[in-house]
Amino acid sequence: MKIRQNLHIHSQHSCDSACAALNDIQKEMLAYGMTEFGVSDHLHTHYNLCDIQSARNDFLAYRRPEQYHFGIEVSSVSQWECEKIAAGDYKIIHDDPVYGLRFNEGPAGSPPCIGITEQEIEDLGIEYVIGGVHWPLYSPPGRDSAYEDYFNQMMSLIRNPLVDILAHPWDSVELAAGDWYRNRDENHKDYDAILNIPEELNEKLVGELLKYNKCAELNLAVLLNLPEKCCKYYWQLLSRWREAGVKFTIGSDQHSANSNKVMFKAAELLLDAYGFEEEDIRYFFDK
Repeated sequence: MKIRQNLHIHSQHSCDSACAALNDIQKEMLAYGMTEFGVSDHLHTHYNLCDIQSARNDFLAYRRPEQYHFGIEVSSVSQWECEKIAAGDYKIIHDDPVYGLRFNEGPAGSPPCIGITEQEIEDLGIEYVIGGVHWPLYSPPGRDSAYEDYFNQMMSLIRNPLVDILAHPWDSVELAAGDWYRNRDENHKDYDAILNIPEELNEKLVGELLKYNKCAELNLAVLLNLPEKCCKYYWQLLSRWREAGVKFTIGSDQHSANSNKVMFKAAELLLDAYGFEEEDIRYFFDK
């Protein structure tokens, strides 16, 4: 199978360590033969909407091929922190709340949400929305709490009419199972949490993806870079989702200045090995 889609690429306008220039992204993706690719910088809360506006301005500044698209990756955050940030009622941590109020001080029961409106998506010319879970929402450490928290966030993203793609399912649950709010290094990642995700939760996620006609993402950065046993679990899990009828998109989740051709080649071999075919990939912009 030849990878010809990459909808998850971060540019230098992303609010994190990403540093790729939009024009360089275009050149590399065309050189790889991508027929559908797009930039999808992070939006964690409304506070960093200015980053997306900056990316959009840059995107419009030069001539682009028709296969180059403008998307966004939104994070699941709690309604409580969105309201606090909107009101300016927060403690300044690391100069600003770009990542939300990411410390263990909020109510665990606040419903998940995203920090952008339908009107803002239209105004910014956003063509697709990837929704991802990137951290627990004030739940206590431990596997059971992590599973419930991440599951609820993913279900909220799938049901959100503004979200088209569920990013990297279950990614970082190994951090949430550890003491995420105090420890975020390798020594506190509970990798066994990945291998013991309750099957009934996966079945419910599959049901919702099919019900709402949403895609799950084959995130190459996750599927190729975790410990071997975890990578194998993820491929097997998503292969079962495929067999159940879930459609997928492909994304490199690039944060570096240049893409990784070796990553695409390795992923193509694994897509073949786990039975993925062209019909399993949803191409949003094919005419």
